[in-house]
Amino acid sequence: MKIKFPLTLYCMLVLCLFGCSIDIAQPIPVSEVGTAAPTNAAPSVMTTTVPITWANLNLTGRLLYTSSVLNGNVSSMSIQTLDLATGEVNKIFTTTGDAWVFYMTVSPDSKQLVMSYIPPSDGSSSPSRALYIMPLEGTIPPQPLFSLPVSGDHYLHAEWSPDGQYIYYVHYTNTDQPYPVYEIFRMRYAGGQPEKIADNAFWPRISSDSTKLVYVSIDPVSGSNELFLANADGSNPQKVILSGTWMPGVMDAPIFSPDGASILFSAPPPPQAYQPNWFEKIMGIQIAKAHAVPSDWWSVPVTGGALTRLTQIQTINLFGSISPDQKYIASVSGEGLFVMDLNGSNLTRLLFDPGVSGTVSWMP
Repeated sequence: MKIKFPLTLYCMLVLCLFGCSIDIAQPIPVSEVGTAAPTNAAPSVMTTTVPITWANLNLTGRLLYTSSVLNGNVSSMSIQTLDLATGEVNKIFTTTGDAWVFYMTVSPDSKQLVMSYIPPSDGSSSPSRALYIMPLEGTIPPQPLFSLPVSGDHYLHAEWSPDGQYIYYVHYTNTDQPYPVYEIFRMRYAGGQPEKIADNAFWPRISSDSTKLVYVSIDPVSGSNELFLANADGSNPQKVILSGTWMPGVMDAPIFSPDGASILFSAPPPPQAYQPNWFEKIMGIQIAKAHAVPSDWWSVPVTGGALTRLTQIQTINLFGSISPDQKYIASVSGEGLFVMDLNGSNLTRLLFDPGVSGTVSWMP
């Protein structure tokens, strides 16, 4: 019998076997101050508190993220917020059955979230990854953003433009090629029609002034990655030319710096710095994306040039969000949530949680 593990469960297993790669602080205890029964029919709120070990940074706002838990052989995922001023953690939605959340984006007014989501199956068929919308604070369960896809169509990597006018997302179909065929779309919110703006591309992110788009272009045969810049409507795409003796073949989660002059992204270090561990060797695991292999944050000017390595952490699941005051970047990692200066310095762990994965959004 073959057992198929979700990526998040595999990552958790690897972490349990080999320990954490970010040596910032000891695990943070969580004290429960309220409970509510989890449900997939509507958002539910459970409030906990964590010690504010980052008080010297004077951080404000809330972080929105997902966290998974394995109970026996059943896994569930919850959508949570961390209040950086009070240490309160609110669990606002929890999946049931085989439902799963892959990616989230929050509206600029912090009232709605769109997520790539697989609802619970009914036993007769397996649902596709589709885009759902849900109030950030309310009692309405996730609703399809548009008509549910036909079998074989999937949606992920949803991003809201900072001006609130568009939702960007990635559509892909399973083919006989080594890698799925990815396409970037956008649709005006609310009620607009989808428009395709890039082929063989994923990881769309929009500049703070909503005029530029950065994404990763992927070769559907080799899987090699390249960074591209374009206008917000996808026009005038330009490859970001990298220089140096080493070029990353895999890049993930690009994001503009606040001034729009640089692109931050996740990538594994040069090959000699990473060797497959014994578990990966005996399982025949081949790394296809930086999200699944120990990686670091890098930056490059939007005009191209030499790469700058910002961190030395080599952890998985990196995804970042710029703080509202544009001083920090919060990041998901294989061990939880951390924050750092935009140049990678002053790395500070906020929350130890190996179940954290997917995305993080920093809200005012």
